Amino acid sequence: MDIFQNAQDFHFSPNVKIFQEGVPTFSSNLRFFLNKFNLFAEFFIFMSILNEFQKRFQIVRDSSQSREKRTFALLELLCAPLSFLTLFVFLPAMIVARRCEALDPLLLERLELVLRVLLAASVGYLTNFIALEMLFKPFRPTLSHPLSILTLGYWKQGLVPRNKPQLGEEIGREVEEKLLDTKEVTDDLCSALLELLHSPQTLETGKAQIRELLKTHDARIAEFLIPQIEDSLAPTIQQLLSEESLRTFWQEVIAPRLDSDELRQLAAQKLADKLREKTPQFMDTLREMVREYIMSFLQKNPFLGGFSEKLADGFVSFVNWDDVRVKIEERLCAHSTVHALGEELVSMGTELQKWFQSPESASQIEGFQNIMQERFRDFMKQYLQENLPHWIEQLLDSPQLWQWLDSEILPEAQNAVKAWLESDGQDLLAERLHLAQRVQKAVEKQDVEEFYLMITNVAAMHLGAIQVLGFFLGGAVGLLQLLL
Repeated sequence: MDIFQNAQDFHFSPNVKIFQEGVPTFSSNLRFFLNKFNLFAEFFIFMSILNEFQKRFQIVRDSSQSREKRTFALLELLCAPLSFLTLFVFLPAMIVARRCEALDPLLLERLELVLRVLLAASVGYLTNFIALEMLFKPFRPTLSHPLSILTLGYWKQGLVPRNKPQLGEEIGREVEEKLLDTKEVTDDLCSALLELLHSPQTLETGKAQIRELLKTHDARIAEFLIPQIEDSLAPTIQQLLSEESLRTFWQEVIAPRLDSDELRQLAAQKLADKLREKTPQFMDTLREMVREYIMSFLQKNPFLGGFSEKLADGFVSFVNWDDVRVKIEERLCAHSTVHALGEELVSMGTELQKWFQSPESASQIEGFQNIMQERFRDFMKQYLQENLPHWIEQLLDSPQLWQWLDSEILPEAQNAVKAWLESDGQDLLAERLHLAQRVQKAVEKQDVEEFYLMITNVAAMHLGAIQVLGFFLGGAVGLLQLLL
């Protein structure tokens, strides 16, 4: 007799003995091992069913769930315990009752008929339950999961997690080919973009962004404008400060005026007035120069060197500088001073004329140009940084700016975007979408446990209906077997 047949008979035939008389055979040892293994697997199956039983009980108690969902959950609460009791309690009890002949044969026969129907229904329910579980569980490859133990280590991982890369690729291809056509998605995106450009809200958002941009980056705008202004004005500055231009300006403008006595005296008077205005600042410089001169003179004397600073301060404090300032101003207003300044201008003009004709004037003028350009750059930078925020405020508060944007810039931008979308934009968007690859990556990144919980929460009623249907179909098959 085959040992696996003996192992099967151990569960279902009361006439087979576990141990033969004398020393146990190999067949009896194998039956003993299979018995222990079945008990271990049954324990894990029981724990899994108990966990699902708790979930269904929570659904029944949750009044926010739909009536159909709660109904199928209640039917599962009835079918699951009944199936479990049938396989692991009623069936062993019937085997024991037949072996012990503890019941009336007629009653035992009737109970067997009922047990056959319940057994068929239980097999139908548990088969569907295990099949649904095998779709996702075990989530990761393992040999300790109840399904792995029940299949002797064959079922190491659920169907969905084991084939997730192939599943993601297939779903992505089906979505791109049958559900979401790339051209339709691209057309919808283009239409939405055009509607967005024509929306009044877009203009308001653009205004706010322009305002914020100009206010926030005024320093960077100034840094950007300075080279542009310098590049545009550099040729003009070089031309105005060239040797030829300066010589022409001197010969045609300055020299004729210096030759005129009246104009020369007027220029000398203006120069004297400017010097008189600068007298207060000059007095501070003169006071410091006198103090430093006295200190340097006293420091040369070995006996007075240690007191040079105090002596110099004392000497400077004894001088009436207000009288000195008044005398200097009176001297600058004197006719002789003005006449001397005029003569000095003539002398300077003569020297300047000689300098223009000298060979070293070209290099000196070039250095002067560089100095003036550097000063011009510093002046423009400071000027823009001081005045640009005020200009920006005036520009942003100007209604003409926004009217110009509404009537000129925005329509041009809309037409440009529309033309781009109609020519190359749609093809570029279609190339960048990659719907199939995006769906595939999304499926691969999806955690299997989260996906399983999502499926069970959404389709709990339908999954329960499948298991309950298996119970009733199994029961119907059992009844048909009794009628045959």
